[in-house]
Amino acid sequence: MPSRAVPSLIEELESAMVSGSVERRTEMMRRVTDLFINNNERLSGDQIRLFDDIIAHLISHIEKRAIAELSVRLAPIARGPVDTIRQLARDDEIRISGPVLAQSELLTDADLIEIAGSKSDAHLVRIAQRANLSEAVTDVLVERGDIDVANEVAANQGAHFSKAGLSKLVLLSDGNDRLTETMGLRADIPPDLFRQLMAHATEAVRERLVARAKPEAQETIKKVLADIGTQFGRRSTRQRDLAEAQRSILALGQDTEVIRSRLPALAEGHRIPELIAALSVLTGVAIEIVDRIVHAPSVYGTMVLCRAIALDWPAAHIVIRGRPGVGRSRVEDVEEAQEEYAKLSASSAQRLLRFWQIRQKVA
Repeated sequence: MPSRAVPSLIEELESAMVSGSVERRTEMMRRVTDLFINNNERLSGDQIRLFDDIIAHLISHIEKRAIAELSVRLAPIARGPVDTIRQLARDDEIRISGPVLAQSELLTDADLIEIAGSKSDAHLVRIAQRANLSEAVTDVLVERGDIDVANEVAANQGAHFSKAGLSKLVLLSDGNDRLTETMGLRADIPPDLFRQLMAHATEAVRERLVARAKPEAQETIKKVLADIGTQFGRRSTRQRDLAEAQRSILALGQDTEVIRSRLPALAEGHRIPELIAALSVLTGVAIEIVDRIVHAPSVYGTMVLCRAIALDWPAAHIVIRGRPGVGRSRVEDVEEAQEEYAKLSASSAQRLLRFWQIRQKVA
């Protein structure tokens, strides 16, 4: 880079800032950006910081259209102006923040988590499109995002998820064919969550997943579906039990504290239909949905129900341990649940609760 290039440009910049028009400032921005990009590999750290200061100063004096153009040009640059990138990423206008949110390697997990925790779903969608995403970032995306964010991040093969994050996505996929199919194609979904996913998948989604699976995986999927079919055959009997249990719980009256106090005894006595009916009354979620959640291989949905009605861990632990099949194969999951239960916020549980309640209204 010519030794006089930057000082000369700074002199022009000062003149443009004092007396120049918006058009002249925009042209200055393009020239500064050209000089930075064309000489990027040869710039020292001090020179990059100088460009960072110049560009950040110009941003507040040019039109939004020009700032959006700048964002597109800087987004793929690995050795870029960090402060400028962070400023662009936090802009409310997605045409400005979107390119750097989706591409810039200069944004840290801390940056992404902060932005994901405060900005719009459109911002979250662009973050979800990044080539690589850590568990910490996807946890926030799944926690705060709408169904479009969930679909985008689930389809990202470079995204890494915690067990809680995958569990939430499986719960959100119930009733959404697109998300169900996307989750079914992920290689990192654990067997218990895959089984739960298949249990609520429509026949069309099941057929597409079998067709798209590798030959060695097709037999596994078919076996899971056969097991689910056997359980489905017993559903009519379970529905009669649930109807009777619902009448029994409703006979206790409108005092939710009385019903809440009965939960541990119902769980310890393995009175599952009444436990399900009680949770349905306390949460306002349809008994059919609660039934699926309690019988699901994953413990996470039951944890959400317990947290949503503010059960402390000892009471929630009894309810979780009382779920069908825990004694045979899910003890380890239950022990892991204590740590996850402590992390599960009441707001997150209430959000999933509202999702189930809206789903039943739509249905």
